[in-house]
Amino acid sequence: MQRILATLVISTLIGIVSSEAAPKFRFIYNSDGGNIFIYKKPPMTPEDVYRYVDEVAETSATSFFVCPNYCQPMMFRSEFTGLIGDDATEEQEKKIQEEGLEKNVSLERAILNLRGLIEQGHDPVGIILDRAKEKGLEAFLSFRLNEIHSVEKPEGLIITDFWREHPEWRVAEEGHEVGPIYAEIIGPRVHPIVSSWFWGGLNFAIPEVRARRLAQLRECCERYPQLDGLEIDFQRFPVYFKEGEEKDHIETMTEWMRQVREMVDEVSETRDKPILLTARIMATPKQNLGIGLDPFTWAKEGLIDFAVISHYLRNDYTLPVMEFREQMPKDFPLYASIEVEPKPENYIKLARELWDQKPDGIYLFNFFTSREGAKEPPFHIFNQIGHPEWIPESTE
Repeated sequence: MQRILATLVISTLIGIVSSEAAPKFRFIYNSDGGNIFIYKKPPMTPEDVYRYVDEVAETSATSFFVCPNYCQPMMFRSEFTGLIGDDATEEQEKKIQEEGLEKNVSLERAILNLRGLIEQGHDPVGIILDRAKEKGLEAFLSFRLNEIHSVEKPEGLIITDFWREHPEWRVAEEGHEVGPIYAEIIGPRVHPIVSSWFWGGLNFAIPEVRARRLAQLRECCERYPQLDGLEIDFQRFPVYFKEGEEKDHIETMTEWMRQVREMVDEVSETRDKPILLTARIMATPKQNLGIGLDPFTWAKEGLIDFAVISHYLRNDYTLPVMEFREQMPKDFPLYASIEVEPKPENYIKLARELWDQKPDGIYLFNFFTSREGAKEPPFHIFNQIGHPEWIPESTE
């Protein structure tokens, strides 16, 4: 009954999908994609994949965002990177075969499950998008623009040849310590290994880097005709230029976003509906501008259809949505992210504070990660946090 009532409320608030629409209520769930494939012993079937969409569709969520890149490689056989694991060495392949069958919650298991689905004639990412649409959810890809997980292990399976072959295109050399703006974005509660990866970010001042990413985004848009939208995740990881050169390249990134918008519109013209374009951005205006991003100009020029304001993997303070509104066009849709929390009541408290800032909706990031510790995520709280009218007056 609670799900039915929530759906009735949502149906009066959401109008799927129009880039010309007024600010639109959304309750967005972000999946990193890879988590779907790490648990079940191979081989997986499409029905095994559906579970991870259905558990979201059975709540008050309106939108399912899924990441197509497993760190740097893709979860399909991309023209640019292949499928994750395709370039494994003989020793790595042996580990994939052994640990993929024996070790739950592992990269190796994910690789075997992805391969298995493809061998059955399925596209792993396409299965997710199709199921989301079938269940009445918006279906977005969320592309992590500058993935740098574990760059200290360059021969690892989650690193691409493009990254390995171009050390001259990175923002710094290994061992470089991040400056104040990056330390502020990461925050004191995130594991220090994260900041140790930032040297490995690709430098978007390099034309070849920008061209590569644009081509990858085009591949994603053209590959999935069921797509409602594309999110560019700037927050994971937030480094795009050499330190000290970020403000010199604000226009560089804005011009690149114009190219992305042009590409998305071009692909949209081949379909009977538009592909929406959105960006997941930093927690404050200063942080965005400080690393070379200008979402305010993107919004004013119509380069993005909405934006998601986000912390980096924690929730240190209430996101200043109203501060962003002062610099955005009137009625531009803004959504506020809640990062993963250890207790259900934390989500409720954070949602209450965020709704006071009057976002157009809530976005959940890394909500599913408690499963890595064998603890099921608290999906029951969705019908408490997804709309301001549903927030309990007290969590005590």
